[in-house]
Amino acid sequence: MGTQLSWPVATYLKSPRLDLEPIRLDHVEEAYPWLSDERIHAFTGGSPDSLDELRERFRRQALGQSPDGNQGWLNWMIRHRTGRLVGTVQATIGRARNGDMQAELAWVLAFDAQGHGFAREAAAEMMIWLRGNDVQRFTAHIHPRHRASKGVARAIGLRPTVTEVNGEIEWTSDPLV
Repeated sequence: MGTQLSWPVATYLKSPRLDLEPIRLDHVEEAYPWLSDERIHAFTGGSPDSLDELRERFRRQALGQSPDGNQGWLNWMIRHRTGRLVGTVQATIGRARNGDMQAELAWVLAFDAQGHGFAREAAAEMMIWLRGNDVQRFTAHIHPRHRASKGVARAIGLRPTVTEVNGEIEWTSDPLV
């Protein structure tokens, strides 16, 4: 078992059009129809989780950290003010060699909710909150052909690097890439 580290705990966040709700097991039934849509896996690969697999994933994510305590897991469901869940944003928190906190960011939107700026708005709100909780560096890994995700990354201040991980380009907030 690794050293237990202290991580920020996801809290309820608001942006102009969206509410970001810390992930809970009771989100599964509402999120399953759009998370099971094959179209949202076009750039991330894999296939949708079954309902039971999604329950297990949400249960793990809601714990707030990896089993060994070496990563913080912050996951939010994105709810539009109409009341509908439209996506997720997440930050996996770790420590750099110098001890600074860093976050790997990700976002997923329901297929029919794409193209409205929801991912950008939610990711920006999450980053503001993370910065206020002492996270200093941000990264995301994006498929080179995923124009929408590259647009989100640019909008929140990330820049592409030359680093490729599993076929995806690493984007970073570091000033020099």
